[in-house]
Amino acid sequence: MYKLFCILIALPLLASPILGDSYTWIAPPGRGQLEQDPTMIPKGKGFLFVPTMTGSLNEPSFLVLQGNKPIREASPGTGVLLSPGNYKLLVGSGTDLQMMIHTVPVQESMTTLVKPFWAGLVINVMSENRTSINESYELYRESSQENYGLGFGVEEERGEAVKTWLLPPGVYSVVGVGDNVSTTRKFSVRLEPGELVQRNLIVDGDKNFIGFYPPAQYGLLAQVVDSRWKTSLQLSGSPRLSTSQNTAGADRSILSLSAELIGSSVYNTDRHYANLRLDFEEGFTREEGDDFRKSVDEFEVRATYIYRLSKRIGPYLRGVFNTRLFAEEEHFDPPQDLLIRDGDQVERKINISEFTLSPPFSPLELRQGIGINSQVISSFPLNFDMRVGFGARQSYVTDSFDLKSPSVVAYKLEDKTTTGLEAVLLLQSRFSRLPSLDSEFDLLIPKTATDTWEFNWENRLRLPLSRFVNVVVVFDFERKPPVQRLQSRQQVLLRLNYLL
Repeated sequence: MYKLFCILIALPLLASPILGDSYTWIAPPGRGQLEQDPTMIPKGKGFLFVPTMTGSLNEPSFLVLQGNKPIREASPGTGVLLSPGNYKLLVGSGTDLQMMIHTVPVQESMTTLVKPFWAGLVINVMSENRTSINESYELYRESSQENYGLGFGVEEERGEAVKTWLLPPGVYSVVGVGDNVSTTRKFSVRLEPGELVQRNLIVDGDKNFIGFYPPAQYGLLAQVVDSRWKTSLQLSGSPRLSTSQNTAGADRSILSLSAELIGSSVYNTDRHYANLRLDFEEGFTREEGDDFRKSVDEFEVRATYIYRLSKRIGPYLRGVFNTRLFAEEEHFDPPQDLLIRDGDQVERKINISEFTLSPPFSPLELRQGIGINSQVISSFPLNFDMRVGFGARQSYVTDSFDLKSPSVVAYKLEDKTTTGLEAVLLLQSRFSRLPSLDSEFDLLIPKTATDTWEFNWENRLRLPLSRFVNVVVVFDFERKPPVQRLQSRQQVLLRLNYLL
């Protein structure tokens, strides 16, 4: 029993030099990364391997110099083949003068595994309701008062990952953009050699920094799970009540209620990005003396997968399912006659006040696409992605009609399938510290004639007013079968948000 006790006491002491501070890393320890590298060392060469703390795509590249001449550049988590000799290794974030330099030997037919002489820092910018947001900050080194540059949060649904700072060990301070390092409104953190430090930076509705703390669960397993899977559920509501008295028309009141449920599950690694998104929105309007009538009805599920060949490019596969949950009705006041055309057959309905344009779950629309995804611009004020490939669209209808006025003729719609080249443009921009614009343009080109092109253009302009309240301006345009004419929808909503 005594021997067993001694062994248990000695194990942590023996393990510590082997693991070092790599237990704080998101990536496996350096030797484990090296064992997964398939590089064969040819005769007359040596291998220099620089480990990564978080992932190759998250960290800045390192530079190998011979004398003062740069000869190779690569990402951490990979290695380079070099002729035997002594080299200078340049690692770090910031400017060239702020990067760390270290001399490393390379021997023929041998591998040099670099022990990190730098520290890693990951800052995830979050709102008070635990959502990652694209808000910026500045990072200073306390001992020298140096500014290491601008950092910012990410939009995880766009496939982005939080960037990792590689820094000289020391004490660093996080301040708001434009604030001096001497400000009292800052947070500080100490970084040790070979250690990865993670922090959540909390920002309130007025963009003030109000919290800076480690993730709730700490340790290698918790970090790996947390870094790969993100799931969120957001509930929004938008009530509106308007009244009019003593006007040119009759006194009346209008009550509008709408609610939106957005669910998202994101899987994100160096190579793989997958996003499953649910958007369910319903709205009803009631005018005085009338019943509640549907104003918004949308149920949509989107799935996207991207395999990253590099930081900015990779193949994608996507699918979209869209339908309505309730019937769509057209109301006539006063009642009138209606012609119904089904091919060559014509039917007349006399003096009707209501007509069903489509039953529940009609139309049922599907969109698929495969091609190349490219991250054209990635910055704090602007993110722009472009996808180009082959696409397909299907629209399935059941007893559905397109109403054309003023002739008041209802044409029966038919199922339709279209294939062709597709282009998807994704834009996310911030005009200042508060407003933001999300825009998605989805184009399908079945033929060269422009009148056959189909597209969806969705735009959301958001202005946060407080932690749970924001104004949303919606302006959408579309032209798609079975209705080929241009259709549009505009709304201005006061949103009350709650993160579940």
